[in-house]
Amino acid sequence: MRLERSTWPQVRSYFAEHDTVLLLFGSIEQHGRHNPLGTDLFAPLKLADLIEERLPDLLIAPALPFGSTPRFAEFPGTVDLGDELLRQVALRVCESLMSHGARHFVLLNGHGGNSKALGAAQLELARRGCRCAELDWWRMVRDIRPEWAGGHGGAQETSANLCIDPSLVDTGALAGEGLVDDLGPELPTTYFDTVRFKGVDVCVPRPTSEYAENGWMGDDNPREASAEWGRQMLSAVADWAAEFIPAFARTPLPKPA
Repeated sequence: MRLERSTWPQVRSYFAEHDTVLLLFGSIEQHGRHNPLGTDLFAPLKLADLIEERLPDLLIAPALPFGSTPRFAEFPGTVDLGDELLRQVALRVCESLMSHGARHFVLLNGHGGNSKALGAAQLELARRGCRCAELDWWRMVRDIRPEWAGGHGGAQETSANLCIDPSLVDTGALAGEGLVDDLGPELPTTYFDTVRFKGVDVCVPRPTSEYAENGWMGDDNPREASAEWGRQMLSAVADWAAEFIPAFARTPLPKPA
């Protein structure tokens, strides 16, 4: 049941019997030269379709396409709301739905950078008597099957895109990570904001564009991606979510602080 396609009497009837809403959060940011900027949006959108097939009576709100992604600000096309604005928007959306009867919120998140802001909003909602759960699909697949773990824009996310729409991936642009040791050979870059010194990883925050010529990072080379891998991952997450959401909807609500 899609909120944007429903009439207000239909929504009123829904909240007369249910109090659970699925909300989608994405991001518009780089995912390597081969993946589209909407990678973190397309996965939640596809998962929402799959979840709707399994739970047709669940109310699903429209996706928020933009997220908090300051580390990629220098890459053309990135749209960064920042943590505070994202927190405010997420909270305001949930407050509006609360006024109509929503109390259990499931946040399907496609971007790790959103988690801090969404977590702050969820804590505030809990103090107001609501239950919130954040489902981060790329973390979920790692727990469902450890060999599906992936980095940023690597084979995991590329496979999801290939499953959703093969035309999303520019296969001619597939290349290595292109990491640059911008702090010198003694402190080689190993991941986002991370360098290694004598076997120990150290966080050194700086613009990603200073050390990433491509944009994807991780142990899962996107050349190993396949549409079938993407189908298996997305189906597994949807199956799990279709069992989790009804169980979560039955959890008792906290007392307002």
